[in-house]
Amino acid sequence: MHTVYGISLGPGDPELLTIKALRLLKESDMIFYPGSLYADGRKESYVLPMLKYHGVEESRLEGFFLQMSLDRTNAEKIYEETAEKVAAACIEGKKVSIVCEGDLSFYASFSYLLTRLKELKLPIELVPGINSFSLGAAKHQVPVSLQNERIAILPLETDIDKIDQSMMDFDTVILMKIRFGWKSLYENLILKDWKFYYCERLGTEQEFITSDLTVIKDSEIPYFSLLIIKK
Repeated sequence: MHTVYGISLGPGDPELLTIKALRLLKESDMIFYPGSLYADGRKESYVLPMLKYHGVEESRLEGFFLQMSLDRTNAEKIYEETAEKVAAACIEGKKVSIVCEGDLSFYASFSYLLTRLKELKLPIELVPGINSFSLGAAKHQVPVSLQNERIAILPLETDIDKIDQSMMDFDTVILMKIRFGWKSLYENLILKDWKFYYCERLGTEQEFITSDLTVIKDSEIPYFSLLIIKK
């Protein structure tokens, strides 16, 4: 039975993946990739363009699509079904990879699959990748940290008091998944004397960055977005 590889594809730019990741993609017989399932039945995948960029044939691709919801009931079912499909492919002797955007150990759907794959006793190896905030800092040309500076990463945080406390305890605060509750959060952030570095859809043709929060006051914030805050 071949090793199942979990492969990080990076934050969006198809050239920001490791040489090892690219080699394993080319060697894989079957590649499972994540996507989003919307209420109207529409399916989208952030990583599919990256795979197509590298010439991966659709015959080797198998998508698993998750509902965009904080309710994890559907997601748990999809993870179970996908793990079973991975196991079946392995038993058939196929070389299988599972990909995800960013780094697979950082707020990634792969981690939920990993638990199930371990329960199935499958041989697994993980290939790390570039995080979205690393690319965001590079795009804005600002350091995430220097010397002994400390960093806090907060997901889905809309409580300005908690962000205030983090800014007192840390030198850089990175807000992930800011789509939820953005309007109320914006009203509080704009009053602060902090430096802001906003990023969305990094590495893609739809990439947008700005250090002026007023530009995105009334914007619809996409899921793939983040905000770097510095004192």
